[in-house]
Amino acid sequence: MSVKQKLEANQDVLDQVAGFTGLGWTASVLGYLTIVIGYGNTLVTSPQSLLYLGGILFVTTFGLDRLEETYLDKTE
Repeated sequence: MSVKQKLEANQDVLDQVAGFTGLGWTASVLGYLTIVIGYGNTLVTSPQSLLYLGGILFVTTFGLDRLEETYLDKTE
């Protein structure tokens, strides 16, 4: 496997993980808002846990995006 193929494979993995975390923070924030507004009554004991999880996943998504940009700059 050449170096270029390895770099492209790593870029795909970063995209997939960033997509998963992006979906996670979106769902967490929407779940939090649903509970706060009063439409949902989930099994979560504290709605703040959804907000914290959403914040952590958002920062992770942002960091992965920055990592990918840095990664692409170094490969060009």
